[in-house]
Amino acid sequence: MILGIDSYSEQLGLSLIKDHKVIYSISLSKFKPFSEAIVLKLDEMFKELELDKSLLKKIVVNKGPGSYTGLRVGITVAKILSYGLGIDIYSYISLDVMAYKHRCFNGNIICGINAGKGELYFREYLSKDFKLEPVSQISIQKQKDFQENFKNKENTLFVFKNLELEGINSLQILEPLTVEGIFYALKNNLKEDPVSLEPVYIRPS
Repeated sequence: MILGIDSYSEQLGLSLIKDHKVIYSISLSKFKPFSEAIVLKLDEMFKELELDKSLLKKIVVNKGPGSYTGLRVGITVAKILSYGLGIDIYSYISLDVMAYKHRCFNGNIICGINAGKGELYFREYLSKDFKLEPVSQISIQKQKDFQENFKNKENTLFVFKNLELEGINSLQILEPLTVEGIFYALKNNLKEDPVSLEPVYIRPS
């Protein structure tokens, strides 16, 4: 079985995949600190399915960008399980999976996540024939500057999380990225060293 953990936003996503099929998936609003919710919900999940954690073979976790506090908690839990069970850990970049969800679109895809403080994280991709290629680094920018720079960009699909900008029509990501993240990370063999795995953090200090 493969466990997916996504804590990059105000939602907590947990998913289990067995034999390429989703056997459990849950999305929870942040009703308490993720540090409490993740452990509680993991225990409930395994009890409900009458499964033991020892059956896990891989763990996949969102490493951001996104809520830095939430990401740290999700990654810490993934590391503890990886160490404790002696299994591999994989990760993915949230923006990459947001674009991957819409890889059927031919043209430019720009994915953005609300970064707070009137800013956003974003990355641009070229999508053609279901093949996706990043054409920029992950950047952080004032929302008003991004809006001015990109509002007239043609043949572009905007995919946003917790972000609505005047003059830019966008598809909104409403659910966690756990399921897509699992398939994306394994497909691209995004295995991590649990010692060095950290959340993506690009805000200048």
